[in-house]
Amino acid sequence: METVAQIEDYLKRMTGIEAVFVLDEEDRMRLLDIEIDAEKKSFMGLGVCYNSGIRDVLRCRLVFLGITDMDFQWGCGSHMILKKGEEIVGEDVYEESRIEQLKKRDDVWFLHKNFVVYKDKVDFPRDIVDKKCCFELPALTCEDRATVLDGLSDYLMCFPSPPGDTFLKDRYYGGTDERGMGTVLFGFRVRE
Repeated sequence: METVAQIEDYLKRMTGIEAVFVLDEEDRMRLLDIEIDAEKKSFMGLGVCYNSGIRDVLRCRLVFLGITDMDFQWGCGSHMILKKGEEIVGEDVYEESRIEQLKKRDDVWFLHKNFVVYKDKVDFPRDIVDKKCCFELPALTCEDRATVLDGLSDYLMCFPSPPGDTFLKDRYYGGTDERGMGTVLFGFRVRE
């Protein structure tokens, strides 16, 4: 099984990671409280948000914080989805070919250059204002990178809300918050 130091070294070698820290149990609980409080506020003025990714990562046995720069690659999975009940009615898309295909469809509306809303599945923006929809921040999986870490299952990663980001930078990175700097959390589940 890999040691904490070996995992830290691996994460530090990832493009766009400037520093890596292990989250202690007290900070995990504090971060969850901050995230729950942030969820009670309107998301970009557009409604409710639920950070399921934070919950999934914080349930992992080992949790690491990465301080990121602009070169960090999140991958091409959806970092944010819009759900109505359990149905996905909007999502962010990063694959250029898929974006071009979606632009040609009549049932798609772009909220942002990378965020699409499927018009036939939602009454936008009314369903958001009426809180029938929720923005969700899911955990992202990284199976291809995790295989390097023998003895550990695939890891999950997620990003915190702006208040969570500020807390983590204050607590672990001396409050440094330069333009383009962010935070990402990695959760590892040890294989039995």
